[in-house]
Amino acid sequence: MRNTLHRTSRRRRRGLAAVEFAVVLPVILVLLLGLWEVGRMVEVEAILYNAVAVGGRTASIGLNSATQVQTTITNYLSLAGVPTQHATVTISDLTNPGTDPTLATALDQIQLSVSIPFSDVRWSATSMFLPGTTQLSATVKWYSANPYSYPTNITVPSGS
Repeated sequence: MRNTLHRTSRRRRRGLAAVEFAVVLPVILVLLLGLWEVGRMVEVEAILYNAVAVGGRTASIGLNSATQVQTTITNYLSLAGVPTQHATVTISDLTNPGTDPTLATALDQIQLSVSIPFSDVRWSATSMFLPGTTQLSATVKWYSANPYSYPTNITVPSGS
């Protein structure tokens, strides 16, 4: 009698694992997809920040114009695998508005920013987690060292 009862409870539980898996699988997939998208967003934000930091160093020495600094930033993004067709790069002198980095004076505060739509860099086709209009951006501020730039023509002293 005891043996018969044990067999019937096993038969009832045989499909229980499959039903539990079918119920939990969509939840697990949504969590993994969300984690994947957030990871991609963090990765691209770090790339954007590094790009404007490189551009800030380039702008602060005063040897490159705003157009050349923008090219430096977009080249950095391209080399990092980030599409640049919708990238927006802005360079502005906060101390003397409208001044090009080549004409900035010492300690002028230069602000650089870059932004791209998240839809250009997301890995999944779904916009379940973030709307398609979400922008990823990074901004840095540097101080100009223009009058203190390294000399471009160095004369070697004659030795004895």
